[in-house]
Amino acid sequence: MDRAVYRMTREQALEEVIQAHQEQRIAVLEQADLRGANLRCADLSGANLYEADLSDADLGGAYVCGAYLSGANLSGTNLNGANLSKAVMVNVNLVGASLAGALLCGADLRVTNLAGVNFTGADLSGANLMGSDLIGAELRRADLEGAILYTANLSNALLQHADLSGADLRQAMLMGANLSEADLHGANLTAANLRKADLSGAILHGAKANIANLSETDLSGAFLSAVSLYSANLVGTNARSAIFSGSLLIKAYCFRAILSQANLRKADLRGANLMYADLCDADLYKADLRGANLVGATFLGATLRAAHGARTALEK
Repeated sequence: MDRAVYRMTREQALEEVIQAHQEQRIAVLEQADLRGANLRCADLSGANLYEADLSDADLGGAYVCGAYLSGANLSGTNLNGANLSKAVMVNVNLVGASLAGALLCGADLRVTNLAGVNFTGADLSGANLMGSDLIGAELRRADLEGAILYTANLSNALLQHADLSGADLRQAMLMGANLSEADLHGANLTAANLRKADLSGAILHGAKANIANLSETDLSGAFLSAVSLYSANLVGTNARSAIFSGSLLIKAYCFRAILSQANLRKADLRGANLMYADLCDADLYKADLRGANLVGATFLGATLRAAHGARTALEK
């Protein structure tokens, strides 16, 4: 759409909002000029805002649930506390927008530019963010439970204390992201790239991270019990004091990984590469080390009682 051409002027658009509210009908604001408009706490539920220009507008606390906003320009828009539940926002421009505390549960935000957007404390549970750009986005304490983030780019995003339980993060890019103390239990991180991400103290119980890249990631103190890490890359990862009890690390690449004081009780490490890994004071009770490469690994103070294949692996 040519942004210099509008189907509706700002005055006409604002009049349509008022009339639609009075007549208790859905507002039709397709390709409307609403730049800088004051729509604070306005009721735009179900409104047709296709390709509307709402740049720099104030929609703080507005009701926009179920609205159709695909192709709209929301750059620099204030949407703090707005209700955008189940809104369709495919390919929307939200650069510089603020959605702190906004309700976006079930919203459709596929293939959308959300780089650097402020979603602090926002509810994005069940939202579809597939393929969206969330580079550097502010998502601290955001609710992303069950959200679809397949192939999304969350590099350098701030996700401290965020709820990502059950989220679909397959093939997502999370390089350098801060996920410290985030809840990722049951999340699907298959083939995700988490290189140099901060997952210290995070909860990943029951998550899937097969063939994921966790190289140089901070997993110190993280809870990873019953996690599937088949063929995952943990080269140089800091997993000091992390809990991997009952986890599957078959063929995981843990070259020079720091696993000191880690809980690896009953973990499956068959065929894993643990060359030069630090396993000092680690608990490997009943862990399965058959076929693992332990060349140069250090086990000072480690518990290897009842570990399967430990003696054979160490003799090699």
